[in-house]
This record gives sequence, C-alpha cells and structure tokens, in this order.
Amino acid sequence: MRAFFFYAAAAIVAAVLYYLYQRQLGAISFFILSIFFFYLTFTQIWTRKKKDPHRTDDESEKSGKDSR
Repeated sequence: MRAFFFYAAAAIVAAVLYYLYQRQLGAISFFILSIFFFYLTFTQIWTRKKKDPHRTDDESEKSGKDSR
C-alpha cells in the first residue's frame, strides 16, 4: 500500500514538474528536486546514525591513521 502512494505521489509530482517546464519555469523544478534529494540523504544519514551511534563515516577515522 505504501508503494502505491509513493508511485501516485511521484506521478503527481512529475506532472507538476512537467507543467512548470512548459511554462519555462524549469529552475523551480530543479529547486524542488534538490530539496527532495537533500531530504532523502538527510533521512538516510539520520537512520544510520540512530542504528549505530558509534559508527563513523569518515575514511580517515576508519583506518586509524592520522590525516596530517
């Protein structure tokens, strides 16, 4: 059921973005997409940190070497 709502929302958003392109307002579409992708990235990072708060994503800290 959740997948259905996701695809329905994606279709509606695609129609709105297409309408904006037809009106030569494509920059607004890119701005909306950038906010959406930022939100997706933020939620993925947030859930990873909730699962394992001691995990580091920095490569220099993983190897244990000083980055200087």
